[in-house]
Amino acid sequence: MRLSFHGGVDEIGGNKILCEYEKTRLMLDFGTSMGYTSVFFSDFLQPRTNTLLHDQLTIGAVPKVDGIYRNDLFSPIGSEQLTQKPYTRILSSDSPYLQTTNILSYESYTKTQNTPYLHGILLTHAHLDHTGAIRFLHPDIPLYCTPVTKTLVTAIDDVTSFTSEALQTKTKHLSKTQRRSMFPEAPLIRGDLVQRPCNTLSDTENTTVKSIKVTLLEQDHSVPGSASFLLQTPHAALLYTGDIRFHGAKPITISSYVKKIQEIKPNLDVMICEGTRVDSQVIVTEKHVEEQITKDIKKTDGLVFVDFSWKDTTRYETIARAAKKAGRIFVINARLAYLLHQLSEPFDEQTTKVFLKRKGSCLYSPSDYANSKYELGYSVDFKQNMDTTHYQNGLVAEDIKRDPSAYVMMLSYYDLNQLFDLADSNGKILGSRFIKAQCAPFSDEMELDEERFINWLDSFGISYTLDETPLPIGCQNPSCEKLKPRLQRAHVSGHAARPELTKLIKQLSPQKLIPVHTQHPELFVNLVDETGEDIQIILPKKGKIFHV
Repeated sequence: MRLSFHGGVDEIGGNKILCEYEKTRLMLDFGTSMGYTSVFFSDFLQPRTNTLLHDQLTIGAVPKVDGIYRNDLFSPIGSEQLTQKPYTRILSSDSPYLQTTNILSYESYTKTQNTPYLHGILLTHAHLDHTGAIRFLHPDIPLYCTPVTKTLVTAIDDVTSFTSEALQTKTKHLSKTQRRSMFPEAPLIRGDLVQRPCNTLSDTENTTVKSIKVTLLEQDHSVPGSASFLLQTPHAALLYTGDIRFHGAKPITISSYVKKIQEIKPNLDVMICEGTRVDSQVIVTEKHVEEQITKDIKKTDGLVFVDFSWKDTTRYETIARAAKKAGRIFVINARLAYLLHQLSEPFDEQTTKVFLKRKGSCLYSPSDYANSKYELGYSVDFKQNMDTTHYQNGLVAEDIKRDPSAYVMMLSYYDLNQLFDLADSNGKILGSRFIKAQCAPFSDEMELDEERFINWLDSFGISYTLDETPLPIGCQNPSCEKLKPRLQRAHVSGHAARPELTKLIKQLSPQKLIPVHTQHPELFVNLVDETGEDIQIILPKKGKIFHV
């Protein structure tokens, strides 16, 4: 068995791990490297849509690996028909900009070798740092995941612009404008929908992908449907944890997780372990979060705002219970309502309502939601079903303003402009409070977003509690002007803390341990010493092949 790490090395997220045995190759996740995204791009500098793969390869955001990428992302289907008549600036069909130089496409490799290079993608969960680059992989390469992850990936792509296109994407092909257009018969690129085959596995269910046996192991993370994978060959057994925790609402313990693995394979040769919080000793449970949020709601006279990820259904349930204990109605956004509908998890319409935004013309015209149909109801395609449930029954700002003390309202960064409609004539929302139930910033861009969020809260007179801002490594000045304010959190991480990782690794006792998804892989050296087990630590290097 051979392993090469093309992402998730010295970074949180962006996992792209290639596992090879004989002539079988599997990719363990294929996510967006958030570091590259924030370093090179911003709201006002976005990647070019039709050269996205080329540009991502150039800056190193995706690896230069032969035989995995779609050829149409280099050269649109039909580009051999390009002509410079009558538009002399048009690229010629043999332009170097349309060639896959220094790398073989999936089609080229398959044609020359008479077999595909990559035989499957094992997807642990639906976060973009694990799914976001799958769009570049040829759609014939099948996906393996839980049924819930399949549903969640689809729902995310349905209602957000931050899509993975992991299951459904568009192949790029050359077309031409109409003869009566301003520039007749000018080339342009259109897309045809194509579906990636997806194999769903339940807990402990296994399948064989050519010469590798793959077993899916359900576990807990901050999105539903998360999983680990156990890969077995006649000569080696490898566990890939994915992102994992043992302190959420889902009843999974370290002992039960280990027992499940050891019943299948008692001895592990290799464990690829996430280490997001290897530097943290703090373990906060979801129950603690519920108690804190309940207390904050009960002591607030006016409207309560809560920010949390709409994909985190566990946190939704936590806040729903807290709101009910405080005798309030929980007002959620349409994205979360759509996701719950897709997961067949209906909410109690007496205690939970959907908020209808004022947008577009700001007249509540149905046409204002033409590009976001899920805000009207549980549909994204009116050709199949024109659902207007939220438009007919959802709450609007005036409903909430009539009795703000009756509600707990979901409020994200992208909903802040709705505060104008909730404010009084002086632009204030008196007696209100904001609760942050999401992870702390871990990038400069997120720090700026948080500072901007606080500016909005201050402007509308919404109360909140600040937390201490951690000092950067090497900084000794707690009053430095460059330190951004940070909101206090009511949050439990989706990742195991150091004590949990130590216990997990000790109980599994693999022969070799490879840390990924962490900015501090070196801390695993001491962690393994603490276990007292004879475990070899391998600190991965990006692109380097490791032989098991």
